[in-house]
Amino acid sequence: MKYLTAVIATSALILSGCGGSDSDDSDPQKTANVSFAVSDAPVDEAQNVYIGITQIELVPQSGDSITLDVEPDSAGVDYHQIDLLAYQGKDSKLIITDEPVPVGEYKNLILHVTKESGINKVIDNAGEQPLKQPSNKLRLGSFTVTEDATQAFTIEFDLRKSLVLRGNANNNNGYILKPHGVSIIDNESAATLNGAITTITDTCLATEDNFVYLYQGSNLDSTKLGDLYDENDEEFSSTSTLPEGTIEPYATAKLDEAGTYEFGFLPSGTYTVALYCGGEADDSIQFDGLTIPQPDGQVKETTLTEGETTTVNF
Repeated sequence: MKYLTAVIATSALILSGCGGSDSDDSDPQKTANVSFAVSDAPVDEAQNVYIGITQIELVPQSGDSITLDVEPDSAGVDYHQIDLLAYQGKDSKLIITDEPVPVGEYKNLILHVTKESGINKVIDNAGEQPLKQPSNKLRLGSFTVTEDATQAFTIEFDLRKSLVLRGNANNNNGYILKPHGVSIIDNESAATLNGAITTITDTCLATEDNFVYLYQGSNLDSTKLGDLYDENDEEFSSTSTLPEGTIEPYATAKLDEAGTYEFGFLPSGTYTVALYCGGEADDSIQFDGLTIPQPDGQVKETTLTEGETTTVNF
């Protein structure tokens, strides 16, 4: 579900708490400076996805949480509003800069979202829709702070996976953001993948919705390459036929009008890259049984190296 690096000059962020001094997992005598940025991959139906972040909470394996308060973007508020869709591919938005925190393993990073009405919202083809965050928190999982002098992380949203409209056109309950499809990437080990369609341009660009599906690993069975789905979602259908051995995509990227694509902030390693040209819509919760790759044979393998950009063309 394309992902953030413009810095707000006024966004000095304040360390408002720190871990307990007796923690075995995060020794407060050893600290590292950390920075956090936000990036995303676009979603089909939205033009803007606004979220107002008030704090980032870091939860160590033991001891007290660390809370980083975001400097408000205007007087009289306690949040900084970000349009996630403004930062895609290698672009990112820096929201925490060089804050000292204890070195160690953290079992959770929690984004705290403002409760103020009208700040969290999605602009889609139907107009403005509310973006509701259960408990006003988004729990994103574990990460590690090492003893590096400065360690920069990017919180990468794959919005095709994480942004979900609850209800339907006749009973719209608003959008929510899920942890599914959100990754915390150490920038030092991150890689970039890009490319273009060069030999089958007419076949693909005859339709609007063309995507590249990315799968971790190599020597995969191409008949098992799956579309988007989320078995842990409350609306996932237990009657949905999910073939045994189906391989879930790690991320997806939409081809632009020129037939190019880009993934930013990917973990290094081996990947399988498959093209999907002009077919049915891909529901991010239910398994749709889409035929990937499409056209047949448009699948390639590559190895991504940390800090480098790799190009795979079709």
